[in-house]
Amino acid sequence: VCDRDRRHLPRGRIVTRSCAELRRLARDDRGSATVWMIGVTVASFLMVGLVLDGGVMLRTRSDAFAIAASAARVGAQQLDGDAAVEGLSVLDPIAAEQAVLDYLAAQGTSGTVTVTGDRVTVTVTTSAQLQMLQVVGGDTVTFGATATAEAVKVTVP
Repeated sequence: VCDRDRRHLPRGRIVTRSCAELRRLARDDRGSATVWMIGVTVASFLMVGLVLDGGVMLRTRSDAFAIAASAARVGAQQLDGDAAVEGLSVLDPIAAEQAVLDYLAAQGTSGTVTVTGDRVTVTVTTSAQLQMLQVVGGDTVTFGATATAEAVKVTVP
């Protein structure tokens, strides 16, 4: 294998290389920087994508919890008028559910409401549109958040 490498060129010329030349070419590292730079560029692009889209995902998740908590508080403020006159904190379940659904619609999200006794539980679903990670298969990410608020009577000492 190492005696001679023959290559045929146009016009019938033959080029031969000795073992020393073949060993020198095998140790040649030309082009290795290009491969390394391609790897670094791809890794950098993915890191930027993770930072940008990770921030979008964290913000969307935080917003989902904030909207669910706010909607639950809005629902817990819908007291029954007759009971409030008597000094009781009793929720009006129909008004609480409607107030929560109106609040969610105003925020541009959808969700479910459950009114049980003096507790209002809201579950919200939101989604985030990914920007950079679409290249590797990410499109949207969906987050769900649940919050509960309770209507309580506060007595002033």
